[in-house]
Formats: sequence, structure tokens, C-alpha cells
Amino acid sequence: MSGYSRRRLLAVGGAVTAGGLAGCLGDETTTEATPTSDGPVLETISVENLNSRSHTLDIIIQWDDQIEYWEEHELAAIAENGDSSRLLEEGWPTEPGEFQLTVRLDDGTREQFSASELSDRDCLRIVVLVSRDSELSILTETSGGCDDPDDAADSDDATENTDEA
Repeated sequence: MSGYSRRRLLAVGGAVTAGGLAGCLGDETTTEATPTSDGPVLETISVENLNSRSHTLDIIIQWDDQIEYWEEHELAAIAENGDSSRLLEEGWPTEPGEFQLTVRLDDGTREQFSASELSDRDCLRIVVLVSRDSELSILTETSGGCDDPDDAADSDDATENTDEA
């Protein structure tokens, strides 16, 4: 047998078992963080065409399961000065909320973005982009506050959504 006494092995085994169970015997109630708002704030949507031909985009915003915005936007082909974009700043609720953005390109391609992917305190700016190859994508830019126009330069996050719906 080894150099350890039976009493020593039982003491070490009991200590290990007690340490392993220490977290299991606590209070079973848990506290969950409650959100302070109902979702992000949608500040702007910018639509841009980098393609050499004009395109039509349908922009649909569902806010809390109701269509709040549905507009068709004609985008000119990219010009030599590079200006073939439009900034959308109104037509949807300005308070925080859960929304779904669906964009449909004239060739039938669709992209979607859900606000549930973001935290509640985010201010959101969205860019809908038609690439030089006529590929549709949705880019998002988030920041902590919507009141400061300089937040765009100090953005916390910029992501791209290119999954087809």
C-alpha cells in the first residue's frame, strides 16, 4: 500500500467532495438583467449603388410585427463623381424597438436584418449597398448614443450581413 494512511485519504477525499459541491448547495434563485429599453434606435438608412447600371430597391421595415415603412427607391448608376446614393432619415418610429429590415433588389435578390441581433442601447445606422458586381448587402454601424453626430466616427461596431433570405 502507499505511504498514506486510510484516515489521510478519507480527509483529502472529503475535502475534494465538499469543494465540488460548494456551489451546488446555494440559493437557487437567479436574478436576470432586465432590459432598459425595447431594442435599438434606427437612426438612418443609406442606400448606395456602386454598379454601372441603375437599380430599384424596395425597402421594407417591420416594427413590432407591423409594416411601418415600405418604399421603392430608384438608384442611378454610379457616376464619375461617385454620387449614386440616398440617405433615408424618416418614415419609421424614432423610439427604441424591435424591427426587421428587408431589402429587395430589382433582380429578385433579398437581404434581411433583424434588430434582435443588437443590444438594446445601440443607435443604429444602416447602409444598403449594391456592389460593382450587383451583389446586395446590408452593413450596420452601431454606437452608444444617437444624439451626437460625431458618434459615427467613434462607432463601436461595424458589421456586414450578406446572407440571402
